[in-house]
This record gives sequence, structure tokens and C-alpha cells, in this order.
Amino acid sequence: MHFDTRLFIFIIIIINIRSNFGQYSDDQSYLSSIEFNRGGSSTNLIFSSPHGGFLGANLTLKKLGKSLNNETLTTILWQLPVAGCYNDTLKQCVYTLKDCLQSHNQILTYHPDARCVIDRSSTLSMYLLTKAIAQSFVSHYHPYTILNKLTRQYVDPAEDLLRGTFLLESAIRAYMDYHRLIAMAKEAIRLPSRGLFIEFVFHRNSQTVQLGYGFDPLQSSTMNKPSESTMYELISRSGPSVITGNNSLSYFLRLNGFDYIIPMEQLQQQRQIRYRLSTYSTRMHADQRFNAILFSYPIERLRKHSIEQEAKRIAKAIEQFIQTNNIRILSSFASSLSVVNRITWLFLLFLSQFPNMLYIYH
Repeated sequence: MHFDTRLFIFIIIIINIRSNFGQYSDDQSYLSSIEFNRGGSSTNLIFSSPHGGFLGANLTLKKLGKSLNNETLTTILWQLPVAGCYNDTLKQCVYTLKDCLQSHNQILTYHPDARCVIDRSSTLSMYLLTKAIAQSFVSHYHPYTILNKLTRQYVDPAEDLLRGTFLLESAIRAYMDYHRLIAMAKEAIRLPSRGLFIEFVFHRNSQTVQLGYGFDPLQSSTMNKPSESTMYELISRSGPSVITGNNSLSYFLRLNGFDYIIPMEQLQQQRQIRYRLSTYSTRMHADQRFNAILFSYPIERLRKHSIEQEAKRIAKAIEQFIQTNNIRILSSFASSLSVVNRITWLFLLFLSQFPNMLYIYH
């Protein structure tokens, strides 16, 4: 387990413990750059859009509170570098300013490497599409939505902490808020409900919807290892058909007008198109209760189809996928679990990570 994964487990535990002692008080993030919309009373869905940002240029965000001189506190956004730098000792790219700064004649300069370039593109269309999909559900089934409003030039919450922030303060604040609000949404969907978390991103390389599950489901050697997938709970119950068979989201997307979806076994053989396995955030938020899917949307489709049409089709496919695979509340007891039980579970999770945290500290 990597350092930033352990750090996030600790942060999410603290967030969840705090939430058990009070109401959720912030529908917006600390910097108001992450939009949070509550779900309906019967929902078990969480949608997120990390790359739909449209804010950033010349933007200064107001912090909560005032200074000693009664002045409004502000945070200036800093753009992330377009690339990391290559570390010859580690034989890999690194993504912190400290590692990439080099001194020449007592002048510090940043030295990126062409091998470590990161895509920093965003599109407002993904923000609008994700909201439209959520609003296509009836009100009591509206998903929780977490929408990043900053462009990827300033933060990328779908990547790991280093790649997504370069450890810049303003980026870290927005990044933490994005994942904190996902954790809050998961907590609001009470045990023992099963949940589904879908992160909507985009691509331009094809007209094909690409679904990611954390591993390549078209390789039989990995299909039988559900613990390596972001669909651990669902594969354990229903088997591989939820990835490539008639119970899969791919199948229902095809029924609703999407001709090409990866993964599908026959399409992979015919078209030979590789697809994105998952994002860091879908891997991080998947667990034994929450299935997670990366939904990579071919943005060029919006030249021929309206956002409203696409949203209704996608929402219908998700609804059919949920009903077919019984991703729902397991019993009426879900809403009456005691606070003590939830805190006990979180405390045990904290204890399981405590030795790793001590190791990091030393």
C-alpha cells in the first residue's frame, strides 16, 4: 500500500467519525471549487466528475473566516506543471516541485521531462453531462454528485496525490475536498446498503464508451481475482457476467443506443482497442460494499447527440444494471444502525492501519 493511500485511509476515518456526531454542514467544499449535491432519500448511487472543470484562470478563491485585521482570507490558485521529471535513481517519473527543481548558478529552475507529460485537458461538457445523468433519475433516487469545477491545470483529483497536485497547497485543498465529499456520500448511504460509485471522465481517441474496473477483464487469468477489481462485491456475488456478459453495464448501454462499448469480448477481438483500466480515485473508493466503475465517455459523440439525450440513455442503462444485479438496500434495518456500531467499525479499520502509519512516521 502506497504512502498516499494510507494517508487517505486515515483522513477518511477522521472525516467519518466527525460526521457521526453532527449534521453535514457543508454542501460546498472549503474553497467552493468542488460542488456537492445530496442524493435522494432512497439512493445508493454516487456520481463524480473530476475533469469537468471550467474555473481557474485568474481565479482567487475566498477561504472561510477572516484574518486578525478582519480581512477576507484568500487562496491563490497555482497552475500545475505540464509534466513531471524523470528520476534516474528510481527509474521513474516523479511529480513534486521539490524533486524537479534544479539549481544552476544559484537559480532554481523547473526541469520537466517529455517522458512524464500529463494530460491537463478539461471540458465543461462532462460537468453538464454528469449533472444531467443524475437529474434523469426520479427525485428520491437522485445520486450524490461530486463535481470538480477547477480545470485539470489546477488539480486532478482522479490521479494520485502527487500527480494530481504536485503538493501545491491550493491543489491539495481542492483534492482533499473532492475525496472527503465522496467519503461523506458513502457514509450517508448507510450500512448495510450496497452502493455504486461511477466516475465520469472523457476521451477523444474513439467513438467507443470505455468502462474501467481496475483490471483487464478480458484476460481470463484476472477475471477470477475479484479482489483486484473495483467491483469486488458484485463479482463475488454474480461472477464475471457483470463485466462482459448479459448482466454487465456494457450490455445495457448497447440496449440503450451505444453501439461500441469496451470491455465486450467480441468488440475487443474485432477492434483491438485498449482501454483505461481505472482511475486512482475509483480504486481508492471501491470496497466490499461499494462497487466502482470508471465511465470514459467519447466526447466527440456530443457533435451528433445532445447532452439531454445521452444523459437519459446512460441513466436508463445504469438503472437496468442496478436492478438486474440487485445493487440495493439489503434490509429496512439500514436506516437504523447505531452510531456506536459505525464508529466501532471505523476504529477497527484505524487500528489495522496504525502499524503502517507508525512505519511511515519513523
